[in-house]
Amino acid sequence: MKNIILLLLVLFVRSQMFGQKENQQENNKVYSFVQEKASPIEGMSGFYQNYVRKINRKKFSSSTVTLDVRLKFIVEKDGSFSDIQVLNESAEGLGEEAIRVLKTMPAWNPAKHNGQKVRSSFTLPMRMTLKAEREIEEAEKTEEIRALITVSKVETEYFELKCNDCTVTTGLGKTDFRIENIDNSVEYQVTIMQMPEDLGNEMVKMLDNNVKDPNATFKDIVFLEIPMKEVGFYDEFSENPYIQIIGFYKSGHFFSISVASYKRELAIKFMNELKQTFKLKL
Repeated sequence: MKNIILLLLVLFVRSQMFGQKENQQENNKVYSFVQEKASPIEGMSGFYQNYVRKINRKKFSSSTVTLDVRLKFIVEKDGSFSDIQVLNESAEGLGEEAIRVLKTMPAWNPAKHNGQKVRSSFTLPMRMTLKAEREIEEAEKTEEIRALITVSKVETEYFELKCNDCTVTTGLGKTDFRIENIDNSVEYQVTIMQMPEDLGNEMVKMLDNNVKDPNATFKDIVFLEIPMKEVGFYDEFSENPYIQIIGFYKSGHFFSISVASYKRELAIKFMNELKQTFKLKL
């Protein structure tokens, strides 16, 4: 009888230890896929903006146009960062500088899975266009920003606009135009689709409602004598993540015009320039 009781006691203790070990393993698990991703407290757009400002650009050659770096790290349950790794870097020392800056950033909102805070892995791509920023900062000091941006004309059979040495390509359709300036600091997209007025107005509403960024900005404007909304938001999956976009219906066509840049201030500035120089031919 004593042997049976002793055996049961041993089994009970072992099961308790095994259960504790399982719980410990579960608590330390790093999730790659979660129901609610980790995110910056200030929003991704605010995080990106503050992050780029902290990069010490003096460490890199003045001839460098863009800096690309991709970090992978763990966001802990308290929102802190651990196991920071550099997946790739476009300049020597950039990864080290990127890690330094990340360690100075505020803790994030941790990921959640099944209603619980969990450790999660996160991959963060970053792109900074140094040449454009240096030129624009210098131009602002000398009040020559307009000359920097509007030095050449883009002209198609549907519209024309001015920008800084731009090249034009067509997208999937003949009326889907992608325009980039010489240093790739800004990308324009103009999409034109012929359709009935009711469908065109519905497309305008859909454009405004499909923005997922909770920190998106909506501004009422008048462009080409048409009242509309200008929307600004952050798209972390885009090469130029800050986007300003307008959509409207005119002359039997739906128009979508967007301006994207690596920096929010530049996207806004370039969009304002576009609105002043854009002319519609339809």
